[in-house]
Amino acid sequence: MPEPPKPDASKPLSVDERVGLDKFEFDEEPFITVDTDVCRTCDTKPCLYVCPSKVYRLEKSELVYNTEGCIELGACAIVCKHLGKDAIRWSYPRGSYGVEFRFG
Repeated sequence: MPEPPKPDASKPLSVDERVGLDKFEFDEEPFITVDTDVCRTCDTKPCLYVCPSKVYRLEKSELVYNTEGCIELGACAIVCKHLGKDAIRWSYPRGSYGVEFRFG
């Protein structure tokens, strides 16, 4: 895969632009699991608001998630535990999988 072009250093990149430069190696073994039965009882669903990668979204009132593009912040599990219903189990992907940050 060719390297992405280097950004113009004369202007700061937005968060979306920086995340777009990161490299992701998808791990087929799940490193995030959600107990959707418990999630259905959560009124606040804080994971929807804290994840900068938008891993979580509502679809027909049901929480769905896609770990591709996860930047491994882990905030989803923390807010779910403290402000939600503790339905998210999160760990780092296996070695050599997950996100490789580029250009800070």
